Amino acid sequence: MNGVSQLNGTCSSDPNAFAFLDPSPVGFHNAFYHVLYSDMRSRSRVDYYASNQGAFFGDFVAVMTKLERIEVNTLATDGKIRRDCRLPN
Repeated sequence: MNGVSQLNGTCSSDPNAFAFLDPSPVGFHNAFYHVLYSDMRSRSRVDYYASNQGAFFGDFVAVMTKLERIEVNTLATDGKIRRDCRLPN
């Protein structure tokens, strides 16, 4: 099952479900990238980062820095929790 199918299955089966993009979000590992690699749309990017760890970590730092600047809500009291994970409130 690819990542898109897995997320669609989670959201369609339970509208209150929380869908992790990574099956084990506690650690840093490559399990998430196996899902991306199974999708031809993202395979070339996974290959690129697999062969160039420096580029991956450089891009990762850049993205985390951007996320920090937009002040992502991390508490339920600071934002909205979707009633249906397929639709915005």
